Amino acid sequence: MIQRIQTVYLLLVFGLMLTMPFLPVATIKISEILSFDVKLWETLLAALAALAAIFLYRNRKVQLIVCFAILELLLLSYVFIFFDIWVNSQENGWLVIKAPVVFPFFAIVLDLLAIGAIRKDEKLVHAADRLR
Repeated sequence: MIQRIQTVYLLLVFGLMLTMPFLPVATIKISEILSFDVKLWETLLAALAALAAIFLYRNRKVQLIVCFAILELLLLSYVFIFFDIWVNSQENGWLVIKAPVVFPFFAIVLDLLAIGAIRKDEKLVHAADRLR
């Protein structure tokens, strides 16, 4: 299981998405006293899907489908990030973007690398089947 590079990619996706709910993505300061932190709890589902995909190493086709679902969840998390920031910053506050806003982007890149590695493994298995 750990010998395959997509496991490492999916572990990194899991780690990045697991930290997202606990770190503020953005802070909206309305006044000196009142501020609002945008946290993204929806990414926890992507983290759990990445963990599930790691243990689906015996069935590469299902693992590939789960990786595409993770990709959709990560793209949806960016929609939620920008929607939360846009809705909550309408009150003439100023916005401070934090570093975790790029975590889903890195997770998307890692997920695409995992998809490529799974496809490469699938081609390798098909090539070995032709030799038999």
